[in-house]
Amino acid sequence: MTNLLPDFSTLTLDQIEADILAGMEEQRAQWEEVATNPEAPTVANTLVALDESGARLDRAGAIFWTLASSIGGDELDRLQEKLVPLLTEHSNTYLLDERLYRRFLELSDPDPQTQWEIAEQIRAFEQHGIACPDKEQLRRLNVRIAELETEVDQRISKQLEETGLSVTDEAELAGLDEATRAGYRRDHDWFIRCRNFSTQLDQSVLEEPRVRRALLEVSVTRGRTGATDTRALIVELTQLRSERAHLLGFPDHATVVMQGETIPGPDAAQDLLVEVGRAARARVDEDAQKLRQLCPDLEAADWPFYENQLRAQELGFDAESLRPYLELNRILTDGVFYAANRLYGITLTERPDLRGWHEDVRVWEVKEEDGTALGLFLGDYFTRPGKSGGAWMSELQEAHPASGQLPIITNDANFTKPAPGQPLLLTWDDVETLFHEFGHALHGLFSDTKYRDSAGTNVPRDFVELPSQLNEMWAFHPEVLSRYARHYQTGEPLPADLLAAVVGSKSFGQGFATLEYVEAALIDQAWHREGTLPTEADQVPTFEVEALERLDLWHDLVPPRYRSTYFAHTFAGGYDAGYYAYMWAETLAAEVEEWFRAQPNGGLTREAGEKLRRELLSRGNSRPPLDSFRAVTGKDASAQSVLRRRGLV
Repeated sequence: MTNLLPDFSTLTLDQIEADILAGMEEQRAQWEEVATNPEAPTVANTLVALDESGARLDRAGAIFWTLASSIGGDELDRLQEKLVPLLTEHSNTYLLDERLYRRFLELSDPDPQTQWEIAEQIRAFEQHGIACPDKEQLRRLNVRIAELETEVDQRISKQLEETGLSVTDEAELAGLDEATRAGYRRDHDWFIRCRNFSTQLDQSVLEEPRVRRALLEVSVTRGRTGATDTRALIVELTQLRSERAHLLGFPDHATVVMQGETIPGPDAAQDLLVEVGRAARARVDEDAQKLRQLCPDLEAADWPFYENQLRAQELGFDAESLRPYLELNRILTDGVFYAANRLYGITLTERPDLRGWHEDVRVWEVKEEDGTALGLFLGDYFTRPGKSGGAWMSELQEAHPASGQLPIITNDANFTKPAPGQPLLLTWDDVETLFHEFGHALHGLFSDTKYRDSAGTNVPRDFVELPSQLNEMWAFHPEVLSRYARHYQTGEPLPADLLAAVVGSKSFGQGFATLEYVEAALIDQAWHREGTLPTEADQVPTFEVEALERLDLWHDLVPPRYRSTYFAHTFAGGYDAGYYAYMWAETLAAEVEEWFRAQPNGGLTREAGEKLRRELLSRGNSRPPLDSFRAVTGKDASAQSVLRRRGLV
């Protein structure tokens, strides 16, 4: 597998651009060949021919998007601005070609996977406007929307570089450990850079209330001034998305987006969010009474700090006491990879001789139990200027069994890099992130479908988070936890009382965590459902508050996980009208988790793992995804399952 990776050391942006442009030209010629084929449409000369087109563009595009998100910077930003309109028009060329659409309408095949692929292609044409009476206007809207999304994305990335709190008096950093302080040190101050969420991790340990409140304030007001102001872009973007929906014959953008998703529609998405959100709000109100006993003048910025104290009182540990037992390398090797081996028999062997796109990128060779090559896995775990915020999985190369093409899967995170020779000690949230993103990686690694278009994570957006959220359960499994939760200096395991407390803590703080998510998801829905949208930039904050107040889900103590001005998921990240997907997918994951827990050893067995791999992880979108879900669980999903998973009932 040594020749799978591109040689990033020799790649130039000019080469990448040339490859993408040539790849588009090559694929358009392949499409035209199919469209003008005088023979009657067949699976081979239409479906297969189109599915196998664009290999060069796929390779070049995967490299470009990896660099754009993981490296970033002005040069890549400029290239992205140049390429996005061209790629959007390229997509338009395919999806608005009536000749190709008519060929699909004539296809039929007895093979269920082929039947489903034909139906999915027809749905995609119809969803994207094949019947639109004004295709030229549709093309213009698509290009402008893509340009706006790119600009929002770049401004949010710059926010992450620039937004934070400057502290000049070290005494005000009380509560931060020395390693964290060292990471924030600059020549004349300490700079606490904001992460992508509203509520900041450091609020849980900073002892000075004024500093906590100042940090939250700079976090929730970012994107409202200067060169990183996104408000006017968001207003124009949502107006154009609404206009496009009407042009396509739909009442709103949310209805367009949910064509082909696994949830029935926008009403079902909102109903789920409201049901879960009201249960979470009730828990928040209960928890607030407890926290006010510790802090009578409790404010939103204080919640994480006093919740951490309450955790110590009720469960016997706080977030910081766990850090010495949560070291990155051990979590990966003895946690994430160990669980995958126990479930699926796979092994990951690090290959320091292989290089990624940055010196911090690590490469592992992935093999089946019998030694057969499965693919490559790359981890890029440290933050750096220009890199997108948060954590994600991507594919440098998708699996394609028919051609023997092996997958190359990547996971990115944004942990602060420790000083040379020092370990990286993580929070519990970080641990769950590692398991979560590797769940996506397994979805890509195990892909075994007939068609490239349905491979791996090419599933509906509200299904793709099922494998990742499900994989989080193994972070809590006692057998797995006891292996990776060891003191970074002594190797001593997490004390038994702390181990039991961690396992039992899964539902602690879920009122706040659930409500902050639901608030953001409902803000996303409000921007994309029927109704009056803001027309001026300064109306954006009020619009958010009013949308939540109408549902009785605005809470002064719980800032939404994202405010609109830095909500990359919905305005730049492909989750427009789709941020609900995390909760719907977790509802599905909760049902699968309950199935696992009913198996021997809490589901940590090869038999249980192989069933999940066979029926769901390997299937991609080769059949209706809910059929894959039911093949594992034997049932439909209910909101009660996610409420149980979060301890809210």
